[in-house]
Amino acid sequence: MIRRLPLAVLGCLLLAEATAYAVLLPSHAARHNLRLEITSWAVFLLAVLILRRVRLAPRRMGALIIGAGIVFQVIAVLTPPTTSDDDFRYIWDAKVQLSGTDPYRYPPAAPQLDHLRDRFVLYPSWSGCPWPIPPGCSAVNRPSVRTIYPPVAEGTFTAIRLLSFGGHGNHLPLQLAAALGSIAVAWLLYRRRRERDRPLWTVALWAWCPITVIDYGNNAHIDWLAVLFAVLALGAQSSRRPARAGLLAGAAIATKIYPALILPSLVKRRPIVVVGVAVATVAVSYVPHVLAVGAKVIGYLPGYLREEHYTSGQRFLLLQPALPSRVATAAAVLALAAVAAWVVRRSDPDRPEDAAVVMAGAAILVTTPSYGWYCGLLLALIALSGEVAWLPVTLAPGLWYLVHGDVDAPVWVGRVIFAAALGLTLVGRSVRRAGREGDRRGVRLASRVGPRDLDLVPGVVPADDGRQAAR
Repeated sequence: MIRRLPLAVLGCLLLAEATAYAVLLPSHAARHNLRLEITSWAVFLLAVLILRRVRLAPRRMGALIIGAGIVFQVIAVLTPPTTSDDDFRYIWDAKVQLSGTDPYRYPPAAPQLDHLRDRFVLYPSWSGCPWPIPPGCSAVNRPSVRTIYPPVAEGTFTAIRLLSFGGHGNHLPLQLAAALGSIAVAWLLYRRRRERDRPLWTVALWAWCPITVIDYGNNAHIDWLAVLFAVLALGAQSSRRPARAGLLAGAAIATKIYPALILPSLVKRRPIVVVGVAVATVAVSYVPHVLAVGAKVIGYLPGYLREEHYTSGQRFLLLQPALPSRVATAAAVLALAAVAAWVVRRSDPDRPEDAAVVMAGAAILVTTPSYGWYCGLLLALIALSGEVAWLPVTLAPGLWYLVHGDVDAPVWVGRVIFAAALGLTLVGRSVRRAGREGDRRGVRLASRVGPRDLDLVPGVVPADDGRQAAR
């Protein structure tokens, strides 16, 4: 009965979380979305804390975690995207590509593409239309600029449209792909943790997290594919397949650029092969588009960096108070280079995720992005490595996205959010380091005393087979 009690409580929490998703997701009100973010994270963390106390066989634990994750993803795809309109760009790029036009050639508002518009991406204008283009309002955001997504992402958009018989279902095919991809990542994390005989509850950090459910399953952000490739690349490197690791890392980078953050953790074993294959993979993916449109393949990337204030230095919320804006960008680059050098030196080629999580977490703290879905890579690395202290960092961008974008809070609020995430992470890492030191001291002390003295050593008890064991 005692063993079943945590499971019963866990089931109630999971049901409450599922109900919260089902009830809250349909609303687009700004404060409602913020309430959704806070509520879903609170219930998620509580569910994971209770899961830690559950003792089940590995297969049953995996079934519980992944099964609940599937339920959440099913709920997520039942409603259209809630807090993002990026999937309209995915749909549009696929439609353009299937028409025989390179997606990097024209922006959505270009008159050359008028014949491709339908009522799903273009509708009559009204007062306050956020993306106006003749002769109405565009559902595709930033319709006057070319696409920013790399070639593997563009190919995936097109493949999903083909599999959905020309876009039937509108949002749903992209949501289903993201949901299935997220479940696939959960399965890979479960397998890796089980193979290493590590606690399996950390898999729930990915499978149940609001980032995975809301930003991927509901909002259909293509970042799920970048994370999937990155996790596969880390697994290939730990299995001593450097060429495959480079290929998969290159595919991740050619989906969303930021998975390049895992490269420093992959170069301890055969660095030339890993980096060479990764660079070649990215280059090959761009070749058809370069031949078609030349330098236009850069798309909106320079404009995005300006729009997000990276080039001016104003984006770096934790650096800017101490540094002038004009040097903050250079300082950010130097800081990330220093972390990358540390990762290269300290990375274990058999466990690259342990160093990669530091690189990904440091990158978020330095660049302070305002988009929660960028944290999917860090979230998967936390689940894979067990470095739970980095979890507050995964919450900060999504919270800042809603507080700043929807509630129009001042910049200092974002600075406080990221500073709090940094502080909590430092405290968590310190506590974990102290715990590890205590465990090592206990083991060393147990090895120095005889069996008759074990009762006098705090925290050390004889094992059932007569050997010494640390509690």
